[in-house]
Amino acid sequence: EVGHCQVSAADMSLLLRARQRVLTQGQRGVATSVVRLGGSPPFLHLPPAPPPEFEPDGTPKKYPLHQPIWDHGYEWEHWTLLPAGVFHTVYYGDFAQDYPPYWAWLQSYPMWVVSPIMIVAAITFMVVFQNAGSIGIRPKRYTIEWMQANRERERMENTNPVTRYLDRRRTERGGTWIAQYKLPWHPYWLWMHDTHDPDYPEFYLPAPESPHLDQNSYKRMNVTFKNEEE
Repeated sequence: EVGHCQVSAADMSLLLRARQRVLTQGQRGVATSVVRLGGSPPFLHLPPAPPPEFEPDGTPKKYPLHQPIWDHGYEWEHWTLLPAGVFHTVYYGDFAQDYPPYWAWLQSYPMWVVSPIMIVAAITFMVVFQNAGSIGIRPKRYTIEWMQANRERERMENTNPVTRYLDRRRTERGGTWIAQYKLPWHPYWLWMHDTHDPDYPEFYLPAPESPHLDQNSYKRMNVTFKNEEE
């Protein structure tokens, strides 16, 4: 009985120590853990390239390739360590001779140089491609006369949104550039700078102005936007 109690106490002590050790080991960093535990150790110092291999007679060893080898003048090599399974890594190399001339030229520059250029080019291409069907289209609602008539409607309805009030407060503090009054606000502005609607000559203007009332329109809420001769 007594001996049995002493053994149980020792076992409990061992279990407690093992539990404390497990909890202590559980506090690990992601960057310093192996891939199988969800981490990814940073490889800051890569090993050198593998040494060349030779045949028994001293000639360089050759392996059969089932892909073309390009001779375009680029000779860069990119080496990196990749995880292989659970406990191993593979030293993987990219060679310029394996890529066509355009990809070899692109990868001859660092990634931090090429990535911003590729991202901007992709976004520009997507915007142009998505709006290609609208090139040359001139909606009537964006003609100079219609936008002027819209300003007249807002004046007659005495619309005074909070936006214009806040913009006026900002301009009173000094020179403030407000984007919504300067930047184009519809995708047809490139070819609609001189588009008129002959059905509404009373709102004729030689050039487009702001499509809506701006922060200074409160000064002329009693003056119509129609032409005087009308």
